[in-house]
Amino acid sequence: MTGTVTETGGETLPGVSIMIKGSSTGTVTDADGQYAIEVKSGDVLVFSYLGKKEVEIPAGSRANISVQMEDDSQMLQEVVIQTGYMTQKKADLTGALAMAVSEDIEKNPGANAMRALQGKLPGVYITSNGNPAEEVSIQIRGITSMRSADPLIVVDGQPVNINFRDINSLDIESIQVLKDAASASIYGSRAASGVILIETKKAKERGVSIKYDSYFGFSHLAHKPQMLNTNEYGQAIWQATVNDGDDPSTAVRIYNYDWSRDAAGIPVLHSLTPVQWLNSAQTMPSADTDWWDEMTQTGFNTNQQVAVSSGSEKSRTLFSLNYFDHRGTVIESFFRRYSARMNSDYDLIKDRLKFGESFTVSHLKLNGRSDVYNAIIMPSIVPVHTTDGGWGGTAMSMGMDDYNNPVRGLMTDRDNPDYFLKALGSAYLDLAILKNLHLKTQFGVDYSNYYYRHTDHTWEEGGGRSDHISGVNTYQNHTVNYTWTNTLIYSLESRKHNLDILLGQEAYHSGNEGFRSYRSDVYIEDKDYAFLNATSGDRREQEGWGDESALLSYFGKINYSFDSRFLFSATVRYDGASKFGANNRFGTFPALSAGWRLSEEAFMKELGWLSDLKLRVSWGLNGNSNIPTNALMNIYGAGYNQTSYAIAGNESGTLNSGYYKIHTGNANLQWEATEQTNLGLDFGFLNQGLRGSFDYFVKRTNDMLFEPPYIGALGEGGYQWVNAADMQNTGIEWMLGYYKQVSKVFDFNITATLSSFRNQITDLPENVRYTYGGNGLLDDIIGRPLNSHYGLVADGIFRTQEEVDNSPEQQGKGLGRIRYKDLDGDGRIDETYDRTWIGVPHPDFEGGFNFDARYGDFDCTLYFQGVFGPQIYNSWKEYSDFWNITVQNDKNHPVRIMDAWSLTNTDSDIPALSRRNENQELRMSSYYIENGSYVKLRTVELGYTLPGALAEKLAMQRFRLFVSGHNLLTLRKTWGADRFTGPDPENPDFAYRMPLSVTIGFNVTF
Repeated sequence: MTGTVTETGGETLPGVSIMIKGSSTGTVTDADGQYAIEVKSGDVLVFSYLGKKEVEIPAGSRANISVQMEDDSQMLQEVVIQTGYMTQKKADLTGALAMAVSEDIEKNPGANAMRALQGKLPGVYITSNGNPAEEVSIQIRGITSMRSADPLIVVDGQPVNINFRDINSLDIESIQVLKDAASASIYGSRAASGVILIETKKAKERGVSIKYDSYFGFSHLAHKPQMLNTNEYGQAIWQATVNDGDDPSTAVRIYNYDWSRDAAGIPVLHSLTPVQWLNSAQTMPSADTDWWDEMTQTGFNTNQQVAVSSGSEKSRTLFSLNYFDHRGTVIESFFRRYSARMNSDYDLIKDRLKFGESFTVSHLKLNGRSDVYNAIIMPSIVPVHTTDGGWGGTAMSMGMDDYNNPVRGLMTDRDNPDYFLKALGSAYLDLAILKNLHLKTQFGVDYSNYYYRHTDHTWEEGGGRSDHISGVNTYQNHTVNYTWTNTLIYSLESRKHNLDILLGQEAYHSGNEGFRSYRSDVYIEDKDYAFLNATSGDRREQEGWGDESALLSYFGKINYSFDSRFLFSATVRYDGASKFGANNRFGTFPALSAGWRLSEEAFMKELGWLSDLKLRVSWGLNGNSNIPTNALMNIYGAGYNQTSYAIAGNESGTLNSGYYKIHTGNANLQWEATEQTNLGLDFGFLNQGLRGSFDYFVKRTNDMLFEPPYIGALGEGGYQWVNAADMQNTGIEWMLGYYKQVSKVFDFNITATLSSFRNQITDLPENVRYTYGGNGLLDDIIGRPLNSHYGLVADGIFRTQEEVDNSPEQQGKGLGRIRYKDLDGDGRIDETYDRTWIGVPHPDFEGGFNFDARYGDFDCTLYFQGVFGPQIYNSWKEYSDFWNITVQNDKNHPVRIMDAWSLTNTDSDIPALSRRNENQELRMSSYYIENGSYVKLRTVELGYTLPGALAEKLAMQRFRLFVSGHNLLTLRKTWGADRFTGPDPENPDFAYRMPLSVTIGFNVTF
């Protein structure tokens, strides 16, 4: 069978999918809209294309069938999505929801699916670092509480307690984020921080198909920090010493200096020479080590998956196997995951009874350690190894401080990975009691096991530092959670009325148990030998623990629409938690939402350019019970060291011991509640060619659960959980997309997102008003964002002695030192009265820009993500701008420190080098607060899909080859007083650095 597929107007359509109904045989149209496929009598051809109405045509006896496909102006109404225990047409939604499909995730493949969605989901703020396991932090609509739980994750209808790295991203069909209370309230007590629904891939009714996905990638640190080499380090320590008025020839023992003073008395360095040996054994020569090069490597990752699916009208089964391996850019760091998944669905008893199951098991092995801090501070003069093959190290006998050799630390720890075993399984029965009345029961189990056996290795460095105590530390913790859900759903369609009613009951139980055991002295420090029973030391540590909690819930929901114009939804959930006392155990969480589809009104349908316009409004309550299970009761410990006492006056031997109070219970604890109001607008123009949404929300959290600090005078056990403090977030979210088919071989799609929120603490208990910032008098955090920075205001540095003499009283002030503002005007710098609010770490807004294009058989993706306006604390600056302000002395530093102020460099904004800290410049001040804005080119991908006719000749349904680059470019603020001076504003501390990576892969379906 051959033919041509066109659209209205006569333009040919390339890329149309043509399948023989009920089988896996199919093809796609080529660049000219033509196709060829083998058929037999009785076959039915199914033509499908995004944005077009699906067409079914019996093959019959004809040899040529040409098809014209019409635009699907009702496509928006027909898209069905999960909304919590039930499905709903997207057009009928009245809540706020963000959604991503598998293509969005696969464009940035990795260990963690959410990292691929940074900036793509408005209102969902995702941060990450370069750890091979790709840890992420997720906030939905800002900070919800001082004790915010992570968003609730629901996989195929089962609420689970997992990390996103546990899930194979290639198994995910879609991710939906329920953001407002109306959307999330059906999950009640665990929905205050938002809900993330994950639907995994399932087999279609298209016979048997096999899909193989494969990619390989390489990564490296594109912009490594430039640290002082041995010559520069020697110059800097000389400058710091002479700035302090000391003689470097006697104060510094690892260099020989030739220096003098000029006619003006300014010190001048003529030359320097490192000492030949850094230890008395003369096995550790002075070196010029680049510690970043020594502790980093080219990373490598691979992802291999095979999925087999089989589908018919009565049964559908999918099975997949996956292997993921990521070797990080820090030596000996890696993440390895083996996973398998199977799901199946069966239609029984004349389609009245459905049965299905889903089961996933994964085994993870992880070593995510990154010794960034020690790679920064270790002076380059120290070698990695001694001449006799030992470890190099700090020369303490020659006055160097106790730094750690980062390579030694990573190498000796390479056989100490962490292991995780994760199993998720659920099964359901769905009985159609009547045609429109369904009873469903689902039971799910979520099991996780975390285990490690770490060997404490002995070691010795050439400079004299050593650790001669070996040992074995074994840890195991396992958690079993199960959820049993029962729902009754009634659906009614009558002319202009559509009604869905849901009633449900759910029971959740979580049990956790673990232990840790340690014993010193293992003779052979080898992974295969070093078990607990191979140890013989006197130092022993054993501890064990257990935990248990339960939830019992009843819920109901009503969705109603009239004439596809007026939409209404109501939800209520009644949750009981074992974490609260009998009087406050249950909480009620209602929600209401409504929508008006103006585009369905008669007076709007005449506007041919308008395809969708919907107003939405919602209100609701969500709960939070994220506290320890023992918060209700007093907790006592039996530690001998804490309670032993010589009651009988004996001076030796075993003493009498008892118990000590750890925590004070609070039987009056009650639910924390988050109230949220949302106003939204969805719009579409030009048959959804231009589409978008806008949301404004107000989110208030009252009676927050938190454990405030207490004064020591209260004695032991003063910690107690309380309901106190209120918080509010207000924000906006915006999404705009544009699709254009320029010609039959060229089309493109542009999507942009933008979101912003403002956080505010509205109330705090009187006794903790100043715990979260303030001076302890009248200046507190009420009315300001949580985690706001509070400190002194840096006012440049002292450049002349006249400035020093005429400035307010300030201990340690002097030439080249930071000058602080005297805010109260009393003539002296005082931390009580001269500190103020100096920055907010939350972004003003963040967003993304995605461009997808197709030209013939080629496709291209460009994706940018940006964060704008956060005022962050740049801890990197402690080491790039100051010689000695922390505990360890004479650390190495970034080369930026060479531009520090001196008598010959008086225009510098970097304080003068000093081996002392008389000005106490580590104090929180605006000097460390910088603009953390950035724009990153997250993804560039180029793909090629084999023409359908050629793929069919090679016995393939589809073959696509692609190459992609990730984190290719970072733009940050490099001008002005608040410019960012560190390496990466996304990770302003010493986290695992984000690498640049390149990936090559293919997808093939048979």
